[in-house]
Amino acid sequence: MFQLKIHPRETALFFLAFVILLTVLHTIAQAVLFYTGNQDLTNLTGYVDLDIEKNIPSFYSGFALFFSSLLFFCLSSLDKKQGKKCRYWLGLAGVFLFLSLDETFVLHERLGNYTEEYIKSTGILEASGLLYFPWIISYSILMIILGLLYFRFIFRLPRKTTVLLILSAIIFLTGAAGFDMLGGREAELHGYYTITYTVLYTIEEFLEMSGVVLLIYTLLAYIEQRFGQLCFSLEVQKP
Repeated sequence: MFQLKIHPRETALFFLAFVILLTVLHTIAQAVLFYTGNQDLTNLTGYVDLDIEKNIPSFYSGFALFFSSLLFFCLSSLDKKQGKKCRYWLGLAGVFLFLSLDETFVLHERLGNYTEEYIKSTGILEASGLLYFPWIISYSILMIILGLLYFRFIFRLPRKTTVLLILSAIIFLTGAAGFDMLGGREAELHGYYTITYTVLYTIEEFLEMSGVVLLIYTLLAYIEQRFGQLCFSLEVQKP
């Protein structure tokens, strides 16, 4: 039987090492691109560009979010076995599965297009400035609803877990919403190919990935505290 033991600290450091490596490679690639001014390098730098979908960083982010979804599902299963309510953990498993698919298949851009069409037809808002990327409006509404639904549940958890979950959410949303809004305003004013825009989306993506790393550590530490060390086993039976 093959057993894979999941240690919270070591697993988080493994993910963090990937985040740092991807950020460093992206930064070097962008520095070379801006220094040389050779746009022919775009195809090469695109493999590690944090702002491009369907490349190495986006597949990493999709996997990290999927792993988070898997941990939430494990928590729901463990609570169910103990006869406790598991719908909150299961709901979060679904949310992060969606975020994983979103990161991989760029679903938020499609939602952003629908949002932009709606606000243009109704005239209630204008997709400009900090709201230049319309998907922020839809996702912000969904995040507020999710926060209200989970407020009491989060504060029923152990204090350390609650603090770390909130901190990971703040880090993630500061990047996903805050710096993305600043990046949208910069893109509207000066375009997508400026140093300022590049710096803003680099910070944005780094914060998003770091927030997920902290979430993974928090969930693994909580599982270990409540249920013991998490192990994945694989047994091959001979016919």
